[in-house]
Amino acid sequence: MLEQIYTSTKNVSFASGIQPGGFCYLASWDAFFLLNHNKVDRVFRDGTQVSIGNPTSYWSMGNRQGGRHFWFPYTTAPIDCYGADEITGQSSPFEILNPNWKIPFGSWRSGDYLDDLAGLFLHNVSAGLIKIFRLADGYEVGQILIPSGPLYDSIAYVSPGQAFAFDKESGKLALIDYLTPTLVWQSKVAPFAAAAFDCRHNLVVTLGTDGKIRIYLLSPVPASLSAPAFSPSDNPHRLGGKKVTTLLSGDMNEPCPDYWIHWELLGTPHRGSLLKDKSKTDSQGQAENFYFGPVDTFGEETIKVQVIV
Repeated sequence: MLEQIYTSTKNVSFASGIQPGGFCYLASWDAFFLLNHNKVDRVFRDGTQVSIGNPTSYWSMGNRQGGRHFWFPYTTAPIDCYGADEITGQSSPFEILNPNWKIPFGSWRSGDYLDDLAGLFLHNVSAGLIKIFRLADGYEVGQILIPSGPLYDSIAYVSPGQAFAFDKESGKLALIDYLTPTLVWQSKVAPFAAAAFDCRHNLVVTLGTDGKIRIYLLSPVPASLSAPAFSPSDNPHRLGGKKVTTLLSGDMNEPCPDYWIHWELLGTPHRGSLLKDKSKTDSQGQAENFYFGPVDTFGEETIKVQVIV
């Protein structure tokens, strides 16, 4: 689970009690665009909410690369995707983002994602399955199947070629690289009504069913520290040394980088020795040390690892 750092004291209100039709971080605003039933609102991190107009009726929205969004009309016919004005957030009728391929009915959902620079359209198809289509001609260039993934509600821009898929009911999120295409890692937050990614400050931001804004860092809370193991797994030479590793991960097996792992040999006297008493986890959540075997004795040695959170 990601580390939560903030909960707003103000509550965002939902028009007519209906939950949002769309929620997106706009880099041009450094704030959030909320499609709030029959209203368009600007929402700030502290929960301040400003009504700025009315949306076009029966239009849906999705996220777009660069911290933007796009619009498309709800129709059974193949659709055009329209860019959004970066000041008002409303649709730009002359900015068609898919001039060469109209997206067929049944091949899009509210919350889908469009990268017009890379020429790609990402569609949440079914549980854990995201398909990637080429905007030039609609050819399916790849797909990402996320193990135990839900039918995600939205996909949001993170950085060039990367995006987050969000599921409001479970709070699950998945970081994907859609150019490769691969799953980078999964995590979760508290369930929400809508979610966005603040790509300027690298924050996951959710809007709860209680109307509160919650902000999360991209650092998972540690949940599991593996037993130390030799790498490779055979026993160290009694006169030499060998690398020993441990892995720190969150409750969805996501890596926990930049934590200090403390190492200790148990029992007295010690038969061997460790190179360090602490080491830091890398980007994959792994920390390593070096164990030197005893010179004049045989037997077992116990290595203890712990992390302070």
